Amino acid sequence: MKKSRFTDAQIMAILRQAEDGIPVLNLCREHQMSSATFYKWRAKYGGMDASMISEMKGLEDENRRLKKMFAELNQVWSMDFMADRLEDGRAFRLLNVLDDFNREGLGIEVDFSLPAERVVRMLNRIIEWRGSPKAIRVDNGPEYISGTLMKWAEKRGIALQHIQPGKPQQNAYVERYNRTVRHEWLGQFLFETIQEVQDHATDWLWTYNNDRPNMAIGGITPAQKLKLAA
Repeated sequence: MKKSRFTDAQIMAILRQAEDGIPVLNLCREHQMSSATFYKWRAKYGGMDASMISEMKGLEDENRRLKKMFAELNQVWSMDFMADRLEDGRAFRLLNVLDDFNREGLGIEVDFSLPAERVVRMLNRIIEWRGSPKAIRVDNGPEYISGTLMKWAEKRGIALQHIQPGKPQQNAYVERYNRTVRHEWLGQFLFETIQEVQDHATDWLWTYNNDRPNMAIGGITPAQKLKLAA
């Protein structure tokens, strides 16, 4: 971003001189600036002091930083289902959502049934705090080709990227993540209830994002990569 050659204190001094009656054209000639620049300053900073200008610029810089960071983060999410059984033999499913950028697990939803409506509900919850992705990569399961999800994505302006049938490697990030879920906890315990699975998934997800180094992103955690992106 192009930076002004004038300090905040200099901007304030020029605005004050104009308030004291010095003609704007004289000020512009003296400081070798355009009248458009002066009037832009007056519209933006009129009535402020130098510290208030600095604070406003700091907020603008922070907003630009956050917009850039979240744009990088939310390019593509990956999404996939897993399946397992409770101790009594009842089958259940897990829905995993991952941000490809920093391999951050955005959510794990657990239940006996996870139809397209539940998928949409979960995605809406994530978007509330994360922002919308530009695209979500999925396979060709019935939930992902349903009218419910397709209409939701179109309304949100999100592209659904369906991989080719029989080629899970095209969704490699979440496939690798699924193996980690299976190896580190899902395949290690017998659970009696869905709530037990969900609680364990939620606890593990925090550890995965914040404490567990990920070799795919240079041996740092997803949370650390998030900070580096900032």
